[in-house]
Amino acid sequence: MSRPTTARRVVVGVDRSFCGLQALRTAVSLAQRENACLHAVRAWAFVPVWRPGTMPWLWQGDLARAARAYVREAFDAALGGMPRDVALRIVAEQGYAGQVLVDHACRDGDLLVVGSPRRGRFSVAGGHVTRYCVSHANGPVVTVPAPAWARAEAIRRFGRDLERFTP
Repeated sequence: MSRPTTARRVVVGVDRSFCGLQALRTAVSLAQRENACLHAVRAWAFVPVWRPGTMPWLWQGDLARAARAYVREAFDAALGGMPRDVALRIVAEQGYAGQVLVDHACRDGDLLVVGSPRRGRFSVAGGHVTRYCVSHANGPVVTVPAPAWARAEAIRRFGRDLERFTP
């Protein structure tokens, strides 16, 4: 008797923070090891502050394209380019990041990989998206901290300053 074959997926939330780039590297290696399809997910939201409900649909296509470009730039920063030895799908969805990731990693056998910011003051894992994914996901979630060299305060401060000035 044969088991039904479902394509295994590794779903990763894409972020250009140090822990986000490390999560991207981890997700690629897990997808290679498991021979799984990698889904790189970037959630985006647009809420006009000047007058709610004023033509946001005009910019939805542009914002989705910008989110896909953000994913490609994250692959460039983390790995030097898009991986060629793993099946890859770039997903850009509108919505809250935690909800989008949990909704996307909904099939049996899906593995969700998210970056985990440094631990907080009382040893509670930081990052509201990470906490949301861990508490609401139906399948396994891998939380990936930033590399050890990136956890130094001076490096974190430099990263925040660099992110402010990055287009």
